[in-house]
Amino acid sequence: MTGAAEVFFTPRRLALRIRDVPEEKPAGVIEIQGPPKRVGFDSEGRPTPTAIGFARAQGKDIGDVYVKQTPRGEYLFVRKDVPAVPTAQLLAQRLGEIITTLPFPRTMRWDSEGLRFSRPVRWVLCILGQEVVNFAIGGLLAGNRTQGHRNWTAEPVLIEDPESYEEILYRHRVVVFPERRRQEVLAQMEELVAAVGGSVVPDKELVEETVNITEFPEPILGSFNPDYLNLPREVLVTALKMHQRCFSVQDQDGRLLPYFVAVTNTPDCDRNYVRMWYERAIESRMRDARFFVLADLQTGLEPLVEEERRVVWIEGLGSYYDKTQRLRALCRYLAGVVPGVDAELLDRAAFLCKADLLTQVVREKEFTSLQGIMGGVYARMLGEPEMVWKAIAEHYQPRSLDDELPRTAPGALLSVVDKVDNIVATYLTGNIPTGSEDPFAVRRQATGVLLIIFAWRWAVGIPELVDKGLALFFSENLGAPIAAENKNDIRDLVLGLFQERLTALLTDRGIRYDIVNAVLATVWHTPSEAYLRAQALTDFRNRPEFARLIIGQKRVNNILREQNVNGMPDPALFQMDAERMLWERAQALEPDLKKTLAQGDYHRALETALSLREPIDRFFDDVLVMCEEEELRTNRLRLLAYVRTLFGELADLSRVVLDQEV
Repeated sequence: MTGAAEVFFTPRRLALRIRDVPEEKPAGVIEIQGPPKRVGFDSEGRPTPTAIGFARAQGKDIGDVYVKQTPRGEYLFVRKDVPAVPTAQLLAQRLGEIITTLPFPRTMRWDSEGLRFSRPVRWVLCILGQEVVNFAIGGLLAGNRTQGHRNWTAEPVLIEDPESYEEILYRHRVVVFPERRRQEVLAQMEELVAAVGGSVVPDKELVEETVNITEFPEPILGSFNPDYLNLPREVLVTALKMHQRCFSVQDQDGRLLPYFVAVTNTPDCDRNYVRMWYERAIESRMRDARFFVLADLQTGLEPLVEEERRVVWIEGLGSYYDKTQRLRALCRYLAGVVPGVDAELLDRAAFLCKADLLTQVVREKEFTSLQGIMGGVYARMLGEPEMVWKAIAEHYQPRSLDDELPRTAPGALLSVVDKVDNIVATYLTGNIPTGSEDPFAVRRQATGVLLIIFAWRWAVGIPELVDKGLALFFSENLGAPIAAENKNDIRDLVLGLFQERLTALLTDRGIRYDIVNAVLATVWHTPSEAYLRAQALTDFRNRPEFARLIIGQKRVNNILREQNVNGMPDPALFQMDAERMLWERAQALEPDLKKTLAQGDYHRALETALSLREPIDRFFDDVLVMCEEEELRTNRLRLLAYVRTLFGELADLSRVVLDQEV
C-alpha cells in the first residue's frame, strides 16, 4: 500500500507526489481462465487440441490444467507464478500512457507525433526516491530536472529527491502549493492596505483566479484619482476587477478608498514601474466608466424601454420590449397570489428591469457583468422608490446555487417571473437540456425559482405560473406568433423540469427519497408546501406508531390496487363494529385535517392522521374485506378508498419505505 498523495499545480505545471511507495510489486500466483470445459475435453474426458493449445500458450503441461465452476459454467484454468517487478520498471512502462490519456474538456496537438494534451508539454520530471524513472512522451524523455519561474531563470532545475521539490522550486520563484499561494496573496495584500487604513474588498472569485494564473504572486498597492470615487461602487469595483484583475480597497465602514491592489507574476520586478503602468491603465478605464455613466444618467431608463422594441431577444420570440411586457403581466398575476406586495411598485420594476441592457455601460461591452445590477444602480440614482431599484438590482439572483437570494419581495417575484419566462422560451425554441448538456442553464434557473419560493414560503403553484407564462407567448399582442401544436408538449416538459429539480433539491436537503416521493405524489405543484410537508413527515418518521400507520396504508393501497371503486360507503351496510368505528373516526377528523392542511400546520395534520392508526389496525384484524357478498365487499372497498383519500390529502404514505423493507 502506498502512502498519502499530494497534488501541486501552477499555470505551467502539474505534479503528484506519493509517499511510502513500495520498491516492487510483490511476486504472486495468478489464475488464468481458458476455454469452456465442453470444448477442452471430449465425451470420454480426454483433452482436445484446444485444451492442449491453451496449456502450451501459458507455458504449462496439460496436467497443470484444471476445471473450475464459474457463473458462466465450467471453464479450464491454469495457475502461473508471477515474479516480483521493480516499481521503477512498472512506472516506466505505464506512466507515459497514463499521462497522455488524462481527460480534459479540450486538448491540443502539441508535437509532430500528434499527441494531444491540454497544454504543450515542455518537460517531464519523474523520480522514485533518488532514482530517475525514464519514459518517453512524444519526443520528451522524463528526467530529474524541472523549470523554475520563466521570468527568473531559463536554466533547468535539478530535483534530487521528491521531499525537496517544493522548497527547491520556491528558491527559483515558484510556489507549487496553490494553498500556499492563496495564503501569501491574502496576507501580503492585507499588509499593504493596512498601511493606508483600509482592507481588501472580499472577492473569492478574484482570489481563486489570481491563485490559478500566478506562480509567484507579488501584490502591489496602487492608487487612482479620488474624484472617481463618485462613480457607483459597482462600476468602480468591476472596472478594477474585470479589466485589470485588481482588488478594491475599503475603509472600516465599507466606503471605497482611492487605492487598489494588483498582483504580479514577475518576481522581484520594479514595483514602481509596474505600479505606474497599472495606474495608467486604470485611469483610462475609470475615465471611460465616468463618461458612460454620465451619458446614461442624462438619458435615463424610461426612454430606453421604448428602444427595446428594436432589440431582438430570441429569434422568433420577439424583442426585449415583448419580454418586458410579459414580465409585467406575470408580475400582475403573482401580485394577486402573493399577499402584501405593492403591485404598482412591482410593475414599475418589471417595466424598467431590462432597460440597462441598452445603457452605454452594458451595451458597449465595458461592463457586461453588471447587467441587471446597473439597472438597479441607475434607478436608485434617478430617484426611483427603494423597492423598485432594489427589485431591479436583485432580479437576476440567484445566478448560481451559492449566490444570494433576493432580499426583497418585489426582487424575489421579479426574479421568479424572469426565470420562468426564460425557461419557457428556451423550451419553445427546442433547446431542451439532455444529459449533462444544459447550454441555456434552465436547470439552474428552475432551481433558483424553487429556492426563492422555499425562502419566502409562498403558496405559488408551478403549473399555474407556467401556464400563464406559456399563454403569453401565444398571445396576439405579446411576443412573436408561435404555432400552438406543441403547446401541451412544451407544458409537460417544463413541468417535468420543475418536478425533477424539486426532487433533487429536497434530496440535497437531507430528505429521504421515499419521503420525497410520498409528498411529491400529492403536492409537488406547490413547492413550499411540499418542502414543509416533507420536513414534517421526516420528523414523524422515527415515532413507533408511524411505522404501524405506514403498514396500514400499504395494506389499503395493495387491496385497492386492482379495484375500480367509486362513491362513498353506505353506513347502513356496516356489519362489524370495526367498520363503524373506522367510518365514524374518519368522518370526525376530516374537517380538522383539512383545516390544519389549509393552515400549513403539517405537524398537527400528521398527529391527526396518526389518530386513525388504531381503528385501521382493528379494521384489518376484524373485517374480511374481500368477502363473497358483492354488495358488502364493494362497501368495504369504498370505506378503504375514503380513508386513502383522506391520507392522500397529506401524502401518499404507501410510498414510504420502512427500514425492514430495505
